[in-house]
Amino acid sequence: MDISKTSDSELLDEIGRRFDEKKASIEEMEFMTKKLLDMNEKNKQAQDVKSKFLSLIKNEFNNPMSSLLNLANMMNKKAKDDKTAELSSMMHMELLKLDFSLKNIFSASEIEAGEIGNDYSEVNVEEIYEEIVEYFSYLIEEKNLSISYNSQCDKNIISDSQKINIILLNLISNACEYSYQDATIDVKLECNDESYVLKVEDMGEGVSKDHAKDIYNRFSHFESGNTRRTAGLGLGLSVARGFAEALEGSIDNITKDSKTIFIVTLPKVNKEDVELSQGFGSNEFIFEDNDEMVEF
Repeated sequence: MDISKTSDSELLDEIGRRFDEKKASIEEMEFMTKKLLDMNEKNKQAQDVKSKFLSLIKNEFNNPMSSLLNLANMMNKKAKDDKTAELSSMMHMELLKLDFSLKNIFSASEIEAGEIGNDYSEVNVEEIYEEIVEYFSYLIEEKNLSISYNSQCDKNIISDSQKINIILLNLISNACEYSYQDATIDVKLECNDESYVLKVEDMGEGVSKDHAKDIYNRFSHFESGNTRRTAGLGLGLSVARGFAEALEGSIDNITKDSKTIFIVTLPKVNKEDVELSQGFGSNEFIFEDNDEMVEF
């Protein structure tokens, strides 16, 4: 528009038109902002519902599963004939497989929902290791594996016991599944001034260089099937990575001297820097059996 050739009324009309356009733009922006705020509030409410639902479902499954595991274990110990002992042992083994899958499903869901705050306590890694070896005893015996634990660190470390348990549970499970018959598995805890280094070494199928990083993705399977009988969910290593990163650490794997080595590096935490709580192992359920408390 050439202002020198424009009358006052035309100029006022143009200014008014532009004000109207700007007003319409502002009203549209206000509408979109309100819509975004409403969507954000609905998303927040959905996340709250999701978190409550996850917590509820986890409790609903964990409590009866713990009961069933203890009952199956007791049935096996008290079996009066070989057939009953065999059936109860098979039931116990299948329940353990289901329990392990549920642990990873719930852990993956917690990671996805962002519900993975750290609960620091004094953690005895050797005790967790012993629980896990008992947990996978059926697989260790089936493949005649030899498994050992060695630590160069203090008896207790400051970390999140549940996360350490799930990380180690998945790494030992992988080592057992992919190891050759009669193989050896070594679990080591090393430490330096800044970090704790948890290593799980096995002699088995190994990890292809092409898939060394991809194995930490959810639902990934790259095994040939020579050592592992079942496909699994493909969640274990992604959960281990998620929990390691939640602890501000990392996980990696290397192949050395025909061994596959998974390495979890976690930063040292000082007691003075965190609020400590009472840590637990893998299973908190205790079942009473004729005045004796049996913990699985």
